[in-house]
Amino acid sequence: MSSFPERLTLLDNPRADRVRRVSGLVGRSARSRSGLMLVEGPQAVRELARFRPGAVRDVYVRQDAWETHADVVEAALRATRWVHPVTNEVSAALSRDSQGVCAVASLDALERELPEPSVGETLVVLAQGRDPGNVGTIIRTADAFGAVGVIAVAGTVDASSPKVVRASAGSVFHIPVCVVPSFEEARALVHGRGAALLGTSGGAGSVDLAQMFVQGVSARSRLSQSHAWVFGNEATGLSGDDMRLCDALVSIPMSGDAESLNVASAAATCLFASQTVRGLHS
Repeated sequence: MSSFPERLTLLDNPRADRVRRVSGLVGRSARSRSGLMLVEGPQAVRELARFRPGAVRDVYVRQDAWETHADVVEAALRATRWVHPVTNEVSAALSRDSQGVCAVASLDALERELPEPSVGETLVVLAQGRDPGNVGTIIRTADAFGAVGVIAVAGTVDASSPKVVRASAGSVFHIPVCVVPSFEEARALVHGRGAALLGTSGGAGSVDLAQMFVQGVSARSRLSQSHAWVFGNEATGLSGDDMRLCDALVSIPMSGDAESLNVASAAATCLFASQTVRGLHS
């Protein structure tokens, strides 16, 4: 038995124009035209309502999820009066990946400006990240390990993509994601903040991350100074040109038989090392 207030009208037509417009926000062109984005899943909607309440337009909650995710509903109602109970059919038509809760927000929900530079800060540069699951996971990891922002080079999947938002578990509403047109501009932005570019590569001439970590624990090193980790394309990694523009190339030592790490796993390893060393010198 659902417990949503009787004054709220249950939306029960999966073919309604409203439903079609919301589901259409999976497309980048629809988001650009409307200035709106689709946020899927209880956790992402909760973080949207908590951290960007002014950007919330509408929230849609499946009847059974009204009770199951009562905390999300409560947060949504604090952000907007437009919280709508919907049937199973409407929920599925809005999004099949929402777990019964989704929202529409203005694109202003995403912070695009980096904060003022700080000594010893960590940033992330995404060079041509095409997989939305990996990009969202890296944004979540950057948020979790205290990076001050993410710089996305043009060609990286947009942070407003519902799949990126969902994979980030709402971290896109915590940490700025700045978009730049080229890797050269990303490099200039990082250097302008007094930070070094650390490219992830297992090639010749790369520095062992374990050695950097030990050096950072015992003395000041690149990890205790301002730096930006650069993560390349999931399939091809960093291009030769991008690697030449980095201040150092870093490899992650692996004792097992796997040829390489998934880019999101590599990001977690590098960012954890940065957080640990930063904490020792703060």
